[in-house]
Amino acid sequence: MKWNSLFDKSEWLFRQLLNKEEEIPCEDSSLKDLARKLSDDQYLHKRIEEQERFDYLKAYHKNIVTSKKVIISSYLKIACILLLLIGSGTFLYIWQKQNTPQYGNEMYFTDIHPGKQQALLITHDGQKVKLNRDSRQIIRQDGTIIQIDTTGLHYTPSAQVPTGIIYNTLVIPRGGEFFLTLSDGTKVWLNSDSRLEYPVNFADSVREVTISGEAYFEVNHTDTPFIVKTDKGDIRVLGTEFNVNNYPKSREAVTTLVNGKIAYCLPDGKQLILTPNQQITINANGQTEIKTVDMRYATSWKNGMFLFQEMRLEDIMNQLERWYDIHVFYTHERAKNLHFSGDLSRFKNIGTFIEMFEKSSDLKIEVQGKNLIIGM
Repeated sequence: MKWNSLFDKSEWLFRQLLNKEEEIPCEDSSLKDLARKLSDDQYLHKRIEEQERFDYLKAYHKNIVTSKKVIISSYLKIACILLLLIGSGTFLYIWQKQNTPQYGNEMYFTDIHPGKQQALLITHDGQKVKLNRDSRQIIRQDGTIIQIDTTGLHYTPSAQVPTGIIYNTLVIPRGGEFFLTLSDGTKVWLNSDSRLEYPVNFADSVREVTISGEAYFEVNHTDTPFIVKTDKGDIRVLGTEFNVNNYPKSREAVTTLVNGKIAYCLPDGKQLILTPNQQITINANGQTEIKTVDMRYATSWKNGMFLFQEMRLEDIMNQLERWYDIHVFYTHERAKNLHFSGDLSRFKNIGTFIEMFEKSSDLKIEVQGKNLIIGM
């Protein structure tokens, strides 16, 4: 069944119930059966858990406000559920599972794949080591043992006294992510298209790293300050957990504190203190804003999820570009400012996102190789 006819049928059902003009002649037995199933709370809950959630009502026609007061009957409940599930893709999944192939056809999106564990280690002397999930290697460097395994890259000090401070660089390409344990025990999760410069061994007086891109830090507590340097300022901590999003071409740099306390030191010398669940945003003009947030939205990538709430399409697509290593083009500037809410696994086929954007808005998305062309 074509999506348009499916949508029209459910929309007609919904409007008939709102207007209460006539008794609903449910001629289509399959639709009647589906409505019966969707009125069963256990069945509905199971189906929703099987599908990823996508907030259709917030993404589609946000400016429409209704003043009509209606009585919610059992039939109206079914109709509302139908429309909501259409936006999330769940309705389509249930209806077409046995009859029609999914829109996100694997063959159609052959050139586009989710990101994976991969990185490039650049040592202080210029040696380059490609890293992936299958890498197995042990390197000794300036009194430190560097272990590469399935979990990531791990630095462990040995009994040998280091000759001085030398820096390695870990580069995460588009379509990659990687985990790193620094020599002081600090854990770092790096997102796609990111770069971290760090010492093989830290000095006694200070621990300092430089980040470009996005990283989640779980800093091991010691009496030595830990400093994360960015082009927007320095983040000073002792022991804490926080996320840094500082991509060079982004409209703003965002740091979100999960646990502990951090001081954000701006280039002009001003110092801003953050407490848990606070987020500091710095725009291209250097203007700052601190607000309390749900930190899950800033850290979900570390847990294998895309989680967004009332987010601009352009900002969502920037994330997808880095993770799926794709390029996005817009035929209408207005499309960039559409807002969406939802959560999806980072390891889904890109077709899942395309389906949901198209079904919850007026967007039309064309795929050409690794290019997405978004129109309206």
